[in-house]
Amino acid sequence: MKKIHHVKWTGLFVGILLTTILYVAGCTNLTPVDPQPNPPAKPSTEVTDLKVTYNYNDTDKVQLSANNLVLKVGQKLTLVPAPGLTKNTRFVSSGEYFIGNVMKQETMDKDGTKAVFTAIKPGKGVLQIIPNTNETARAADLSITVQ
Repeated sequence: MKKIHHVKWTGLFVGILLTTILYVAGCTNLTPVDPQPNPPAKPSTEVTDLKVTYNYNDTDKVQLSANNLVLKVGQKLTLVPAPGLTKNTRFVSSGEYFIGNVMKQETMDKDGTKAVFTAIKPGKGVLQIIPNTNETARAADLSITVQ
């Protein structure tokens, strides 16, 4: 009878030992750590201004460095002539896509070459860039969408 009692204790010990080994082997990190909350992602409030360069020669259409622009309200758009372009350029817009509905002209330098616009409300506008102030056949349209 003592022999059976000894076998019971050995079986219980082996069972506890196996359970402990399985528990320890299944847990890779036994050190409790307080979870650190991730700070909420900050939305990007930085608004980058856009710059479009225009260029033309004596015979070809106006060339733009970008077209079909998408801006957010508050963003600025600067239209500048290509280096070496000294001719007067005219900017016009009218009709359904009048640029004044979605953008406000901030400045224009005295020789009529550089213009700065600020997006004021969502919508679409088209600005026509006319070389030498009167050559509409060679003009280019700059499409702007404000979101």
